[in-house]
Amino acid sequence: MTSPLIILGCGYIGSRLARAALAAGRPVRVCARSTGRLAPLGELGAQVKYVDAAMVKQLGPAMASMDGATVVYSIPPVTALPPGHAMRAALQAAAGGGVGCFIHLSSSGLYGDHPDDDTWIDEDTPTAHDDRAMAGVTTDEAAIALAHSLLDAARSGVSSSLLPLIDQGAPVDLRDSSGNSPLMLAAYHGHAELVGELVARGADVDLANDRGQSPLAGAAFKGFTEVARVLLEAGADPDLGTPSALETAKYFERAEIVSLIESRRR
Repeated sequence: MTSPLIILGCGYIGSRLARAALAAGRPVRVCARSTGRLAPLGELGAQVKYVDAAMVKQLGPAMASMDGATVVYSIPPVTALPPGHAMRAALQAAAGGGVGCFIHLSSSGLYGDHPDDDTWIDEDTPTAHDDRAMAGVTTDEAAIALAHSLLDAARSGVSSSLLPLIDQGAPVDLRDSSGNSPLMLAAYHGHAELVGELVARGADVDLANDRGQSPLAGAAFKGFTEVARVLLEAGADPDLGTPSALETAKYFERAEIVSLIESRRR
């Protein structure tokens, strides 16, 4: 695997993941607030960035310019912020940075401040909440679940579930592991009204997925004329992507969509 790897947090696990990826010849960017942990990884060839997750504005630059990267979030709960805040900020930065996959690593700290090293810990072990540093972990995991529910709602066209999440601050251009945004999923499944609502909330009408397909091309492929109309009215580029929406519409003989596109060029 040669896609870039971005590691947020260079503790025991993060550092070892970085070393293994570098040894395999993979581009790696390591981000942490401990320069002592960053320096040895930099000497091995990793890009290094100082990132303090409590300063959430640093998360965007940490994930910039590495399209399709896998992000490993291995940062302990940030007690200087409300529970879940750092995780949500990281998810939003990942969505804006065009990453391909976001992995959240939990911690054995879930099981208390002083776990018994001789006791087996697995998914059935009760979660302990008596350690202040770990108090926000379940909230972080809830943020991941929220992202999945947002994308599922877009795919199913359930605007009553999706739009309130976005109105409350969920990133409108959050992307799944294939690079599909909520707008792409709504367009591909023919939910024209929802597409319009997402556009009104600032969704990027030309945000392509990892295969280079735009939302308009997805609508053309499936033959959803009304979805195509909404996207074109919002300024979608019919020549963007591989193949483009116009090429797709012509290939699959979507005459109405071809006519819509060409009428806007006259």
